[in-house]
Amino acid sequence: MLNKKHKISIIVPAHDEEENLHNLLGKLIPVLEQHIETRDFELVLIDDNSTDCTPAIVDELAKKDSRIRAVHRTDTPGFGNAIRAGFKNAAGDIIIPVMADLSDDPHDIPKLVRKIEEGYDIAYGSRFCNGGSTDGYPLSKMLANRIFNNTVGLMFGIRHKDITNAFKAYRREVLDAIGIDNIEASGFDLTVEIPLKAHILGFSSAEVPVSWYGRERGEAKLKLSENGHRYGMRLLKMFIIGNLVSLRDLFGAVIKGSWIRLLLAAIFGFLLLAGIFSFSGFAEIFEILLKVSLGYVVIACIMIFMTFILRTWRWSVLLRTSGYRVHNDTAMKSIMFGWLLNYLLPARIGDVARGMALKTTEGTPLGISLSTIVVERAMDMLTLALILMLAIFTVSSGTSLFWIAGGALVVAIGLVLGLILVYKYDRVIQDRLGGRFKSLGKSILALKSGLHNLYRNPQAIALCLILSVPIWFFEVSSIYFSAKAIQFELTPALAVLSGIVAFIAQAIPTTPAGIGVHEGTIAGVLLLFGVDVSTGTSIALVDHFARGVIIYTFGLVSAVHIGFESRVYFRTNGELYGIERNSGNISEKIWRRFRF
Repeated sequence: MLNKKHKISIIVPAHDEEENLHNLLGKLIPVLEQHIETRDFELVLIDDNSTDCTPAIVDELAKKDSRIRAVHRTDTPGFGNAIRAGFKNAAGDIIIPVMADLSDDPHDIPKLVRKIEEGYDIAYGSRFCNGGSTDGYPLSKMLANRIFNNTVGLMFGIRHKDITNAFKAYRREVLDAIGIDNIEASGFDLTVEIPLKAHILGFSSAEVPVSWYGRERGEAKLKLSENGHRYGMRLLKMFIIGNLVSLRDLFGAVIKGSWIRLLLAAIFGFLLLAGIFSFSGFAEIFEILLKVSLGYVVIACIMIFMTFILRTWRWSVLLRTSGYRVHNDTAMKSIMFGWLLNYLLPARIGDVARGMALKTTEGTPLGISLSTIVVERAMDMLTLALILMLAIFTVSSGTSLFWIAGGALVVAIGLVLGLILVYKYDRVIQDRLGGRFKSLGKSILALKSGLHNLYRNPQAIALCLILSVPIWFFEVSSIYFSAKAIQFELTPALAVLSGIVAFIAQAIPTTPAGIGVHEGTIAGVLLLFGVDVSTGTSIALVDHFARGVIIYTFGLVSAVHIGFESRVYFRTNGELYGIERNSGNISEKIWRRFRF
């Protein structure tokens, strides 16, 4: 929030706008004078290589009113160059570009300023959010606008609906952090470059509904045929730079430890897989996999995806019961991001990453996220143990696999007891570890509050336990359809048995994505019931492939979105691109590396 009295700079780029300037100021100045938020203002009129009477009109208006500043440009023309000149000449604390053709409604300016005063760094003027409107917007431009803005939102995880509208309010600090000389766009693609650079640097933003009116006089300057390629290339460049910056910060916050150890674990997994291949026969497995039915592989992928929908539902219920409501799409992206890391690294770092994702995007305390994840794990182990026992009774009551079911039950009980101990002996834990971990007290306090809320809502716990059953039904269904993909009829009971044992075995992380462990466990269990090793290994490989398709595809998309959505958190609480946020001009150091 701005603590000092602020000055508003209105920047008006004008190229051959002799028919509009007097009318614009006649409407603009009374509105600015009327509202207390905008009374201290200046108008920076940028004559951009005009060939009509615009230069003379700009000078005339500046002579009549000391609040108007005239700037004449005679070098390379372009909307972006004109706006950049306006930024350099603006003296205000809040800077707002306004189009000279009267397409922007002056009455929306105070709304943008009030949004900045609420504490946001950027206020997006949105024509397409609730309350926004357009009048006379050409159909071709409307179609291009919606396609492009939705693409930007999908790529960067921005929920605003009109990112490319030039009508925005910026705090001066935003432009100073970006560096006006670092702005590269000379045309209308500047409306993409500035907000995305601000987003990458971690500035907060909100959208304000505004009205837009079609030009009545003069010629439109934005030509789709001329600017489409520029917009596309600018978007691609910002996406590449943004990912290099945001993913480095995000992964750096959750991945600790030696990369050599991680590499050795991956090598061990592949060696284990190679050993299974040698035992079962490379040629036999290769021959089986050549006959894979892609249709059943797709069905297996759908089964895996369904588990994540149900997992999101279950986790959202636990979080909401603990006192924290989050967006369902953010919850699902956090889960996918966590599974991605579990599939990349030989440790349960993905569970911590899931909690960090919610903390950096939604502000959910890490203690709440981790406690609900532990509750999930206890529910999973309990469900797996019960399903495994039923499957064992169906196939063979005398099998030694009962020990594995018993182990799962022990793990479930241990997780619950661990939460109870933290809840009961929180002061002891803080006294012993509080000196080493400064934020431990807040985390335990949040954990206790969340567990207390869960304890008071047994209906929510019951719902989550019920949801755990279809989650694992879809998990083992993938194995069943993976068998069908290689033309092998696997009984549902054996699919359940082999799948559950494999999932329990991977509860102890040894290799990234359970490479080798997944294949070895499924093939080993099926071998006990007469399925040859090559067939069992092939089933496990198809199942593992289906899981990888879903987890790597949606996990990478989720990582990108979370990386961008967490920028405000890292700017406020951490580091940006490994540079302390108070150590000079951050953006200059960032953009200098990526100028191309």
